Amino acid sequence: MGSGGYLTQKPAKSLRHKLSPKPLVTQGTGEIIEAQVVTKTIGDAGFHKVWLSEILELVDEVGNAKMKILMWLLSKTDHQNQVLATHQEIANATGTSPKTVQRLMRSLKAALVIVEPRRSLWRLNPDVIFKGDHRQRMNVLVKYRSETAQADMFDLDVKRVAKKDAA
Repeated sequence: MGSGGYLTQKPAKSLRHKLSPKPLVTQGTGEIIEAQVVTKTIGDAGFHKVWLSEILELVDEVGNAKMKILMWLLSKTDHQNQVLATHQEIANATGTSPKTVQRLMRSLKAALVIVEPRRSLWRLNPDVIFKGDHRQRMNVLVKYRSETAQADMFDLDVKRVAKKDAA
């Protein structure tokens, strides 16, 4: 992935704690004491990872309405990086026209940012947009690639039938 990652934080779901001994120096006396220290770290859980520069390069034009739609999709993704919504529902939620939603979704599909495994179910490409940790992202990536391959096979079948009908 290229640079330009954009992170939006949601409440972290998983924290890691580490208990370890550590020598500490008291300020007043300079005395060194051995203490148990709890180190609390927050990984990348609870963040949306968006490679915005990648999306902008893949989609020819992104105006305010289209950006609203992208941000809405991002906010509605579930743990499988999916959004269940019709074009009309997306348009209503974002205050845009169904035609704008349709054009953007077509562009996002062509740019491999999303795939539509079934009607009104959208899976965002975890290589470009993902909410969750690395392990979850890898699991979703496998599903996304499988759905993309199935969509490609369907497109080939549709093109073959169209050729036969034209002949």
